Amino acid sequence: MTNSQKLGTDVASTTFAMTFAGGDASEIINATLRYSVFEPFAVTATFSMADGPGVDWVLARNLLREGIVMPSGLGDVKLYPTATGILLELHSPNGRAILEGPVQPLIDFVRDIYCAVPEGQEGQFFSVDAELDMLAHLAGPGTDQGRDAA
Repeated sequence: MTNSQKLGTDVASTTFAMTFAGGDASEIINATLRYSVFEPFAVTATFSMADGPGVDWVLARNLLREGIVMPSGLGDVKLYPTATGILLELHSPNGRAILEGPVQPLIDFVRDIYCAVPEGQEGQFFSVDAELDMLAHLAGPGTDQGRDAA
């Protein structure tokens, strides 16, 4: 199953089926990738099985771009192209999963997100100052957590 859509320039998303590498092909993992121009360096990936809760991972968008053409990633997330698709390796304190899936939905998604926010123009959509102001606001008035506190 593949469902790719662009929602203006604000968000791109795609959903496609993956399986456990070397496992039972009938155990389908739905992978949903979401991208917002307001977080231009990140892609949120949600992995879920039938009737189960989803597990969210935040991935660097350049990891996806690189991983469709060459092995990419260090640490907890790695992406590898194969002759038949892609392998996605996820590590957490609770275990490890290697998923395999088709490459075309990922290629389409990467194209869409780089059209929405071209490489080198991320700063037009992301402001460190705005993020710090938001955090200071969340800390609330009367705390020493504010940005202007000395």
